[in-house]
Amino acid sequence: MTFVSDAMDRNPVAIRPEARLSEAAALLASSGAAHLLVMDEGNLVGILCRCDVRNANAEGDERVADRMAVPVMTVRPDATLEEVALTMCDCGLGCVPVALGGLVLGTVTGAELRRAGLDEPAHRPCHDGGEVPHLH
Repeated sequence: MTFVSDAMDRNPVAIRPEARLSEAAALLASSGAAHLLVMDEGNLVGILCRCDVRNANAEGDERVADRMAVPVMTVRPDATLEEVALTMCDCGLGCVPVALGGLVLGTVTGAELRRAGLDEPAHRPCHDGGEVPHLH
């Protein structure tokens, strides 16, 4: 059994909700990340996937807040990676932030699951608008 705290990426890439999608695209490209945490004054307010940016309006006048997914499912660092993998698969999520008491500590993605020898979830096309559960 592996705990999320032992496997999570401790350096997630973040962006502000008022940033333009062109800024998000540049940040995704420069960082190599597939997901950006949308943070407003230290609070997690959304998540932006590479596909959210790819499917955006070509004029580039949209903001991150216009495309980010909400609500964001978070997991606690003491959850098991196996529990998170199951939830990610069930919900079709490619990234889950790890938070405790409102503080974002990292993320779990398919890469962390693969490193732990678990199956990577099939990421559903973004975003179906369904409610996202919280795993505690």
